[in-house]
Amino acid sequence: MYAPIFQRVWLLSLFLIFLGLSSAPAAIRDVTVYGATGNGGTDDTTAIYNAIFALAPGDTLLFPCGTYLTTYQLFINVTNVSVDGSSCATIRNTSSGTVMVIGGSGNGNPNYSSPVALSATANELDTSFTTVSSLGVSPGDYLYLQQGGKDGSNGSGDTGCDPSGCRGEVLKVASVSGNTITVTTALHDTYNPSVNAATARKILGPLTGITIRNITLDGSGSNIYGFEIAGVAESTVSGVTSRNVQGAAILSRGNFNVAWSNITVTGAGSAQCGDAVWFENQGNLSVSGMSISNENPGTGSGCLANGAFGFGMIASANSTIINLTVDAAGAFGRPFKTTAARWNTFNSLTVKNGVQAYNGISLEYYSSHNTFNFCVVTNNGAGTGTGTGNAGINTFGNFNQYNTFNNCTVTGNGNVQLLINNYDTLRLGQDIGNKIIGGTYTGSNTVQPVIDINGSNASVTSATISGPGAQGLHPGSTNACVNNNIFGGGTGLRAGILSTSSTNIGSSNIMNGYSSNLTAGTCTAP
Repeated sequence: MYAPIFQRVWLLSLFLIFLGLSSAPAAIRDVTVYGATGNGGTDDTTAIYNAIFALAPGDTLLFPCGTYLTTYQLFINVTNVSVDGSSCATIRNTSSGTVMVIGGSGNGNPNYSSPVALSATANELDTSFTTVSSLGVSPGDYLYLQQGGKDGSNGSGDTGCDPSGCRGEVLKVASVSGNTITVTTALHDTYNPSVNAATARKILGPLTGITIRNITLDGSGSNIYGFEIAGVAESTVSGVTSRNVQGAAILSRGNFNVAWSNITVTGAGSAQCGDAVWFENQGNLSVSGMSISNENPGTGSGCLANGAFGFGMIASANSTIINLTVDAAGAFGRPFKTTAARWNTFNSLTVKNGVQAYNGISLEYYSSHNTFNFCVVTNNGAGTGTGTGNAGINTFGNFNQYNTFNNCTVTGNGNVQLLINNYDTLRLGQDIGNKIIGGTYTGSNTVQPVIDINGSNASVTSATISGPGAQGLHPGSTNACVNNNIFGGGTGLRAGILSTSSTNIGSSNIMNGYSSNLTAGTCTAP
């Protein structure tokens, strides 16, 4: 009921800002001054929008302590502003859309220019690329590179995308020379215009200098989304709780160098309407402290039909994620999933209690060069049945390459504890060069191996592997390197190492009486 009025006033506000006619000094826009009550019963939508319409760059939208009832999404599209919830304010929305949207077109999507094809292949870790015509960017602008790839879940060809997303990332422009664009970081995939239809798109009207802090967003169980942020760069989100929605409590698309800290998500997530936390098309994302719990269990129809997915990262690169915990107790979707996520670092990731889920950590579709340090993966997949091919950690066989697991603790998961696939069912892609370094891996049944590595050139070094398990380690691949591992004596393993190829070699493994047919030799992890 508010949309037409808000849209007209909002466009007028933007027009004045762009003309430079709104030049008042930075101000605190206290929503109670504009008529909001924060008593939890009065509809404060109009009053809050009056405060939003008054925002100019440098201003703060302040919510004093209280519960602010809204019946229409709050949309902010002014650069360099702050939203402050005073560490005690809650916005409770009772509509069926989104609680709060920052940037973009107001529906969680950034505004992009038309795609322009690359003129030649740009290699992974290059710092520049060239387009067939001008992209219209200048230093300091932001852009999105995108391409297709074969072996998606729907069997797509070289130019198609997986149903959960395309390959790509967001980058910042450092310099421009003709149609050649140099970026501030690097390209984190090889972008091929002739095979994979690689294109570049400028992000239009990005917001920078946004700060969202110390506020709770509550979707009342009726909203699809909680907090959406799109086309935003060089910004921070801290001390935010987003809860009680049917899909994504956090939906972040087309952003660069946004730092998230101390984030809490409860009562969210679905297979139909988005992971509880959904990061898509990101560059330089950072997360320090995020908790996802009490996910939607999956009942009824629509969004909630298939149950919650937890944390999803799609077409995102060069990120650092620290102290993320996903507790999937009671949910049915995958607790942690990546699609085309590349060159990201995850420190102290915990994924647990996805009893009905297929896996704990799922790496899918060109998810490569990711590093997991000191991860904890436990009690996932136990309800899916022994021998189903699922795992605590699972790389899917569709180009998930050169990922590293350092000193992880992976125990009590149904079926295999860590599974590196060779090919997926379509046999189009292959997982290559994945590494396990250190850590503790403990089996949960006598039917499956504790660690099953099938992708080529994988390595397992310095890990502690205990039973029960059909084998402690099953190198079903080729050219695996297996060095310096310890197999827990008397823990119920039926065998230590069962290798299916003479090209798998290694040395200095402490077998503690368990058998091994590994070819003896000196090897170096890839």
